[in-house]
Amino acid sequence: MTRRRILRAVGLAVLLLLAWLGSGYIGAQRACAHDPRFACSPRDTARAIHIADPTKSWAFYGRLAPGQHDRYVFTLKHTVTVPWNLLIEQKDVANSARPVAILTNDSGAVVARATLKGAQSFFEPFSRIHYLSSPPVNLHLAAGNYHIEVVMNGPGSMQRYVMAIGEKERFGLWEIPYVLGAIHRIRTRGW
Repeated sequence: MTRRRILRAVGLAVLLLLAWLGSGYIGAQRACAHDPRFACSPRDTARAIHIADPTKSWAFYGRLAPGQHDRYVFTLKHTVTVPWNLLIEQKDVANSARPVAILTNDSGAVVARATLKGAQSFFEPFSRIHYLSSPPVNLHLAAGNYHIEVVMNGPGSMQRYVMAIGEKERFGLWEIPYVLGAIHRIRTRGW
């Protein structure tokens, strides 16, 4: 190969890499942890966020005013145990509004609740943010359909929250640009 062809091939490879990274970055900016996802709150039952695999480590970022709700749904084909919790940024503690999450099964029976009562400090090294976290909850769930409703309670103003579920850290090659863009969004703009 001539030097010119090698330089062209390297240049093309760099352009393709930049396009790949840029597509994920742009997607994360408009997207409505963990594998981070943005809830584009509030979300009602008709527009509930589908959690494709609750065993995968997800972080859903939402922003609700008191009385507003975000809804999430997922289906399990077999019995699993997954961690689940709610968080707010430490810098938002002065706002008295607090998220509460309620997990129900398909018949509407309450399976678990997550609140910030007894909250613990938590530093998330990937985003480098300090949080208050609900006490850890390990959900032991049978096969079936489940619904999570996050509601903001209290007299405060609009409040940001994070709902984390699952623990398996795995990303496909095509998810990496999105995750990098999402982390940038969380660090620079909040959510």
